[in-house]
Order: sequence, then structure tokens, then C-alpha cells
Amino acid sequence: MRRKLVFVVIAVCRFAAGPAIAEGNDGTDAGTQASAPETVADIAAAEKLYKRECRGCHGPTAKGLASYPRLVGHPADYIAGRLKQYRAGEKLGPNTPLMAPRARKLSDDDIFNLAGFIASLPE
Repeated sequence: MRRKLVFVVIAVCRFAAGPAIAEGNDGTDAGTQASAPETVADIAAAEKLYKRECRGCHGPTAKGLASYPRLVGHPADYIAGRLKQYRAGEKLGPNTPLMAPRARKLSDDDIFNLAGFIASLPE
């Protein structure tokens, strides 16, 4: 039930954001729209990715280990935002040197799926 609710919330948030409109160089609307993103996280793919890239530090249930923070309990948009910040090279704390190289390998779909997977985990 919780996973279905998370998917619905993610889908609604993504729908509410609307399609991105491209602007011309002069700041006017160029009239092109980005393609609509997927609205349901691929949990199976995200679980494999989590096990391969995240579990070693954040633990098997994303509740954190040692100095690595707890991920469960955060909304999907928070998780996705942080991963995008790491991917962009922003320094977010002492674990940035460990997170940034992993985040750089993630596509937008990977981030969306991971965020949905983590948000679906029980606290």
C-alpha cells in the first residue's frame, strides 16, 4: 500500500510540474516542449542499483551506517534533489567526495527511480 501511495505522489508531483518550455536566446518562448518524463519509478531497477551503489554505506534498509546518513523518511523529491546536487558537483558535506563520483554516473531516470525506491522503504 505504501509503495502505491509513493508512486501516486511522485506521479502527481511530476504532473503538477508540467512540461518544460524551451526559451530562445532572446528570452522568448521557442515553442518547444520537453518530452513528458515517466511517472512511475522502476522499483526493480532501482533496488538493483541501490544494492550495487548505495547499500555499502547507507545500509540494506537505507537507515544509515556509521557517519553515512539515514535516507528513509525523506520524500522522493528531497532524495532526487540531493543526488542531482552531488551530480552537479556541489559540496554538501563531508561525504561529498564519496557521493559525487557515484552520483555523476546516474542518469535522470536512475535518480528518479532511486528516489522512488528509497521513499517506498518502511521507516
